[in-house]
Amino acid sequence: MRYLKLFSCYLRTNLKSLVIYDIDFYFAIIGMITQNLLNIIALRFMFNVVPKIKGFNFTELLLTYTLATLAFAIFRCFFINTLNITDYIHNGELDQILAKPVNPLFQLINARVDDDAWGDLLVALVLLIGVDIRLHNPWYITLMFLFIAIFTSLIFLGIALLGNIAALFSNGLADLAETVFDFFEFSKYPLAIYSNVLKIFLVWVIPLGWVASIPQEAIAVKHEWFWLLIIPAVCLGFFLAIYQIWRLFLTKYQSTGS
Repeated sequence: MRYLKLFSCYLRTNLKSLVIYDIDFYFAIIGMITQNLLNIIALRFMFNVVPKIKGFNFTELLLTYTLATLAFAIFRCFFINTLNITDYIHNGELDQILAKPVNPLFQLINARVDDDAWGDLLVALVLLIGVDIRLHNPWYITLMFLFIAIFTSLIFLGIALLGNIAALFSNGLADLAETVFDFFEFSKYPLAIYSNVLKIFLVWVIPLGWVASIPQEAIAVKHEWFWLLIIPAVCLGFFLAIYQIWRLFLTKYQSTGS
């Protein structure tokens, strides 16, 4: 109950900050929508030259792109501030966070929200509905994908925390959290296009294959409903494992004295 009240306070503050800079907020959304449209046009152009890639047509590959974008948009909307831990270390704000009797990750996540990621989220939602209609997927498939995206976003959060660990270990000298944007690129395409070694890495080491490719195959193609339990469990397991390591390094963190 205490954390729910804190979350509501953080949420109100963050929403007010978006309203204050409303013009910037709307321009940021338009920018992200435009960027996604250009990505889709480039993908469409590629399929005009090559009708299928590893057995995937344009609509099927667009679904993979959509599921990855949806999960990453959720990450950016609500967890983006985990990328700023180096700044918190340098200006001494991390010391303030650790001094408060509230979970440090909870404070870090809720300190701010991303203003332009809402454009990504809007595009992903519209694309998901449109692609499912085009693939003749029943309405409950769309709801299942929305449910799963909440959990697959935790994979990106886990990757961001891995980058945080490097920052904590080096007292802010190394900043690898931004690599989550690079890893996102791997999740936008089916596992089938990668080599066997890379497939193993993307399924069992950094589980980006679980963001879009595996849910698409298991739910949209095979209609195997037990994956609704397996996929969230894998995502939660990966995040919790990284979170425990993150907490360990946090206890060993030495203040920069800023």
